[in-house]
Amino acid sequence: MNGGEGMTVAELIAFLETQPQDLPVAYRIHSEQCLLEAGDIGVEHLQHARPDGWVHHARPDAQSVPYLVFPGN
Repeated sequence: MNGGEGMTVAELIAFLETQPQDLPVAYRIHSEQCLLEAGDIGVEHLQHARPDGWVHHARPDAQSVPYLVFPGN
């Protein structure tokens, strides 16, 4: 996992625009892959990212921020 600030939605869109537009999209789940659908992506309030890039679930005793979240394990 990469540390740092991570990717923004604008950076994700710019990257996706460089890819073949007819590719199906899949994501890793457990030891296989699953096709991605728009309903699988959502906005969740989570903790600020740690310096190593990990993001934890929101806690009532700390400030949370919105993230665009993709499915996974």
